[in-house]
Amino acid sequence: MAGTPRYFGLATTTVDSKNRITIPAKFRSRLPVSSDGKVLLYVMIGPDFPHLAIFDQQSGERRIEELTGDAGLPGEEQRKRQRLLALVEQVEVDKAGRILLPKDHVSYARLKSEIVISGAGDHMQAYDPEEARAVQAPVSVEKLDPQAVARIYNSTLPEQG
Repeated sequence: MAGTPRYFGLATTTVDSKNRITIPAKFRSRLPVSSDGKVLLYVMIGPDFPHLAIFDQQSGERRIEELTGDAGLPGEEQRKRQRLLALVEQVEVDKAGRILLPKDHVSYARLKSEIVISGAGDHMQAYDPEEARAVQAPVSVEKLDPQAVARIYNSTLPEQG
């Protein structure tokens, strides 16, 4: 999709005593600025392992729309999605490039002082390095399994034949 920011790469940052993190410059430079000069992000709890998914305004609104689903009386799946949507928080990037993470989100993701911010395409992920190692999420290039990288890379290539 043209014009949609893409986030990739790894960086580290810290969580301060007020639950603020500084968005690393490599990601901050890609964040769209609204017409009133604000940079708004959506913070959601992440699936698969304890982490936070951080979306820019455009990607976040698209994800919220996907989670909202079809209109009408909600079925069980829709009620689950509604519970997840209740945990979405919108935050503003301050002049220093920081965001305030909700306390419950920090607890859910088990964030301590130093955390990893990784690009995940249409969003960023924030996680504790130790939690990430347990599920083999990327922490640093040195820790990646070359065979796993090859499988992922090769799965994106068109079939030869």
